[in-house]
Amino acid sequence: MNDKTSDITVEEHSSFDKYYIMYDPSTVNLMEKIGADNFIVSDIIEFLTGKKLETCNEGNYAEFLAFNTNLLRKGMLEQMAIEPYSSYYIANQICKADQTAKVMLADDTRRTIGQVISMERKKPAAVFISVISSNFQAACAATLVLNRANIPVIIGGIHVSTSPFDIDTYLRRYLPRPELVAQVIGAGDLSTIKEIIADIAQSSLKKEYHGETPIEDGAWGSLRVDELPKIIPHFVDKFPVIGPILSRMIETNVTTPFLGCPYSCSFCSISSLPKEKRKFTSRSPEDFTAEMLEKQKTGANFKNRFYFISPDNLLVGGKKLYDVLNKMIESPLAINYAAQISIEIADDEELLKRLRLSGASHFFIGLESLDVRNLEFVGKNITPKIKKSGETVEEYYSSRIKKIQDYGISVHGAFMFGMPYDYFNSLEDHSGKKIIEFCKKNKIGIQPTCLSNLPGSLDFIEGLKRDELIYGNPGSMDYFCSLTIADLTESNRKIPDSLFNSPLVTFYMLYDTMKNIGSYFNALGLAYFMARKAWNMPTSNGLKNLKERAIDAFAGVGFQLGCSAYFELYKDLAYSTKWINGTFERLYKYEKNPEIKKLFHDYIKNFT
Repeated sequence: MNDKTSDITVEEHSSFDKYYIMYDPSTVNLMEKIGADNFIVSDIIEFLTGKKLETCNEGNYAEFLAFNTNLLRKGMLEQMAIEPYSSYYIANQICKADQTAKVMLADDTRRTIGQVISMERKKPAAVFISVISSNFQAACAATLVLNRANIPVIIGGIHVSTSPFDIDTYLRRYLPRPELVAQVIGAGDLSTIKEIIADIAQSSLKKEYHGETPIEDGAWGSLRVDELPKIIPHFVDKFPVIGPILSRMIETNVTTPFLGCPYSCSFCSISSLPKEKRKFTSRSPEDFTAEMLEKQKTGANFKNRFYFISPDNLLVGGKKLYDVLNKMIESPLAINYAAQISIEIADDEELLKRLRLSGASHFFIGLESLDVRNLEFVGKNITPKIKKSGETVEEYYSSRIKKIQDYGISVHGAFMFGMPYDYFNSLEDHSGKKIIEFCKKNKIGIQPTCLSNLPGSLDFIEGLKRDELIYGNPGSMDYFCSLTIADLTESNRKIPDSLFNSPLVTFYMLYDTMKNIGSYFNALGLAYFMARKAWNMPTSNGLKNLKERAIDAFAGVGFQLGCSAYFELYKDLAYSTKWINGTFERLYKYEKNPEIKKLFHDYIKNFT
């Protein structure tokens, strides 16, 4: 509490002439540049702005920091109105490290770096960027411009931690002042941020820093963090009559009680990191709860009660999770939240009950496939239990989904397409049809993805040995451009024989499945089903009065409608525009199999 008090005191008595920018880049759609002659990294500036990088200087650089949004892709979190917690967390760490400055959050759509600089009328002390693989290209573009204005840039995040040579390969060689760019390997812990801030002040930025602690107490709530306008959850517009009104009343908040993972799943992007870089680390239950209570200090409302709690799997918390839930339940918090968790939660009814009482309203669950052979292929941890049960995958999943739903918690399952035991016989007969039937029968939403070798994963490392990447290996421009689809919307690895080695077939199966599950009427049906379930099994707040119980039911609707937003995401990707070819048109042109091209000839016309 002392840290918070001193922070507020400084905020009240300082003019904050100094400021930093915390930038969250978008994904650039560079897939059409694969195979292009003479396209190099610095050309991305002309692609995004229509201006040549060599004309950028300290007098006009802000003009180069407004990218053509028609060439950017929405991410899954943005589509669901979920803010990136990493940006908010690092911004608060910066404020703790330098209590004489403020931090302005920026992205490529709501408030750009250029707009912030123009508004402040002076350069920032530095720009911090947290990157995943799919937005590394935009991070490079912004850094190319900022470097010409002599502004220090610090790049961290999972991509540079797992692919540390990419900064040298794709960025430093194009920088007039490479000494102004640093990368952080590992976490943005306070000691690391303090070291960076001190080095910036001394104009002695190191090339590389190493963070150790994934999450720490107290990195929240600074009044010197200027946040972005919240993303409007347009999926709520689907709610009959009052949806468009509600969507402007609701905000999605993000936080996490712990980070790090002890497992090494081969398809996960952190699986190649040393264990000390991804060690499980928990905030205190008091600090985690205090962050949310601070937002509700004047009362709970639709802007401060709906949360996405962000660790990849809540169950890795073990005993710490029990401590967190108990603290949430005994506090005056009034929240409804979504979280990622594994299907095993259904086997622990005591924990499931506590999760519901604490406000759990929706679970993202990685189901991956309905074929046990595919689950074995990706090393799914639950596979031995499924085989031992004697049930089919569908039977095993269905019984546990029902148990979760009976506790008032809605579900959407993540399924991967392009697996070795998927099948495609025709446009009307493929393995996605089985997933459609399963989802409708069990009344769940779907997050469809393609099996990919994510940079940094063990699959990626092994895949390089087998020459699995479709679009080139690290170090090539084709690989750099293909990072666009590291968002898992397409596969970057060789497609199995059962799918005719065709990325087009794989994307079609995904799209056809999503179209059926994410349709308006199906989404509404799922939403009303879960509203009834949520009403019958309220949270601890819902047990107190009918108003809170009604909000529990509304959360059952809202989170399920959020799942259907994936369909809008894939529609945006599928259709061509005057700026760029859609996924179907591009993959059709890329298709090598004449029989597949013939099969899709008429279908593709719908998307061009």
